[in-house]
Amino acid sequence: MIQDDIINELQYIPEAKLIELYDLIHYFRLGINSEIADKSSQEEAFKIDKAMCLNVLKKIRRDDFSSFSEIDDVDTHIEKLRN
Repeated sequence: MIQDDIINELQYIPEAKLIELYDLIHYFRLGINSEIADKSSQEEAFKIDKAMCLNVLKKIRRDDFSSFSEIDDVDTHIEKLRN
């Protein structure tokens, strides 16, 4: 297992350099965690609300375009759709 190999390699690193190695590993891990969190929040922001899509399709089938108009402020429009 790769973790065992890494631990084995640690015994050959001088004690004085272990702090630098620790900092490298620690901040590398934090960077990975940050990337995962960013990706997760981006996916959440672009998630499709299936129920909302189905409601819109039902309105279109009924030729009910009353709620469709030009959108001036996209963020406000999206917030209204969510509510």
